[in-house]
Amino acid sequence: MRFGHWVLLLGAVLVGLSGCGGPAAGADRKPQAGPSPTRWPAATAGGACQLLDFDQIASVVGTSFDVAAASQTGATYTCVVEQTRAKLPDLSLSVTSTQADVGIFKSTVVPAGAAAVADLGKSGYSATVPPAAGAGPGVEVGWLSGNQRLITLRLRTPAGSTTAGTAALLPKLVTLARQIDMTTV
Repeated sequence: MRFGHWVLLLGAVLVGLSGCGGPAAGADRKPQAGPSPTRWPAATAGGACQLLDFDQIASVVGTSFDVAAASQTGATYTCVVEQTRAKLPDLSLSVTSTQADVGIFKSTVVPAGAAAVADLGKSGYSATVPPAAGAGPGVEVGWLSGNQRLITLRLRTPAGSTTAGTAALLPKLVTLARQIDMTTV
């Protein structure tokens, strides 16, 4: 390489390094303003969360959620969706394979006092759930799907929620259950 090329190369390196010195070198810099990150889809949590969509839940139920967690115990897959900064309300979905028929479902799975829900799987029910420690009343929809799954969808409200307000959520949860059932057939 000729001397002139070395001078040009050295000059380019020095120009490139010139921004690395000075008082700002190594100092903490503020992050650049830009678009805020979006929430991950519920389905990315896997398991039963693959049957849930945050926008669909918000549209049907009227409550927004933005975090999802999935779990599996044996043949049961579950998903819980919550709000980032609040433990309740939450919405849970559980799905279990079964050999049960409609008769067994009605006699052993459907809780006492539950109402039958037409046009939901092979057989469906809806029920209110009494308040529990740290939680207000809730609503639940369960059904035996066309592809032999026991599916339960439950919405719990924060402590102090009224029973009347929670009962108004039941038809909305039934609508969501019907939409979920369409994806499991």
